[in-house]
Amino acid sequence: MLSSLSINEFAQRLESADPTPGGGSASALIGALGAALASMVARLTAKSPKYASIAQRMERAATEASDLAREYLTAIDEDAAAFDRVSAAYRMPKQSDAERSVRDDAIQRGLIAATDAPMRVVELGLHGAKLALELVETGNPNAVSDAGCAALFSQAGARGAALNIRINLKSLKDATLAASYESRLANMLAQIGMLVEVAVVKVERAVERG
Repeated sequence: MLSSLSINEFAQRLESADPTPGGGSASALIGALGAALASMVARLTAKSPKYASIAQRMERAATEASDLAREYLTAIDEDAAAFDRVSAAYRMPKQSDAERSVRDDAIQRGLIAATDAPMRVVELGLHGAKLALELVETGNPNAVSDAGCAALFSQAGARGAALNIRINLKSLKDATLAASYESRLANMLAQIGMLVEVAVVKVERAVERG
């Protein structure tokens, strides 16, 4: 499993000529790092006596972020598996009309799976951006830059995943389905963008105040 590789091993796999892991899996990893940072900020806040009044919420936020990180890690492998499925479909025989029909059907089904996998990363990114903004606003100010990084990583992961979604949508024959995916994607990216913009502005102001 890609998600069980060391950082060094994963980077080496990315360097190789093998198409998996690729941008989709890397985007999921970036999101996982952001969620892990969010968990750290929440835990730092929860353990500080100064923030005893919100300790319970911060403990829940830490667990929420940890769960999110695990979902991202699962998405690393899901994205690679979905891409491999599409690649296998394109390699299917196409000599006869029957073979071409079977191949085309397999490609379309594979493209849907390869779209759903990164779409899940965007969904996780929206969740992560909301959580990161909460931590920027209420978490321990000594870790506000970490919360800001969590927000940015959630957006980076989502936008990276979006590139993979959109390249797959170009090959989907079902125009209605493709439009549905695009509408949903655009809506989530817009929400993430607004959340992260607010988070970054708040972090920058906090840094300026010292």
